[in-house]
Amino acid sequence: MQRRRSTCFQRGRGPNINEDRMLYKDTMNTSERAPWTARVVAGALTTRPVAQAVLWARMPLLAVVSPSVDVLNASRCEVAIPFGWRNRNIFGTMYFAASMMAAEMTTGGLVLFHNALRPEKFSYIVRHISADFVKPAKSAVRFECVQGEEVAAAFEEAARTGERVNRLLEVVGRRADGVETARVKVEWSIRAS
Repeated sequence: MQRRRSTCFQRGRGPNINEDRMLYKDTMNTSERAPWTARVVAGALTTRPVAQAVLWARMPLLAVVSPSVDVLNASRCEVAIPFGWRNRNIFGTMYFAASMMAAEMTTGGLVLFHNALRPEKFSYIVRHISADFVKPAKSAVRFECVQGEEVAAAFEEAARTGERVNRLLEVVGRRADGVETARVKVEWSIRAS
């Protein structure tokens, strides 16, 4: 199924970081397809008009930054944010809060996806967040988290033990030219309800 390319990482605007980012791929094999709820979550977040409507209804401050979820599956999530007047600081670089929102959304996408895979009910919240800003971001930035297996293990452990489980997820932000701009660590706390 073809997905729309992010407006901030189109051909002609610099080298593409990841050529397969526009394809929605289920990382699960066909014998164990994701439940319809997980497919709906991934489809809604990767479809730009639907995602923007959800963001404006539920998280309007994040919607102002105009992020786009380019990849969301069981193993990884990629979120791109454009560089423009809404998220630029007085120094001409991307405002750190815009980067933090996109990084948190990247890990949150994985948490939402894995929550939709489970039949049990869970509660989850961000416990801690820290960031290292390596280089200034003067263009669009793509944030990527590839720790889907750790999120799945956290949900499994929380369901098995009934206790709160904490997982530290790392997000890497890169400009269109591939230069790393930020490394963000987000700690999620997950508990079976």
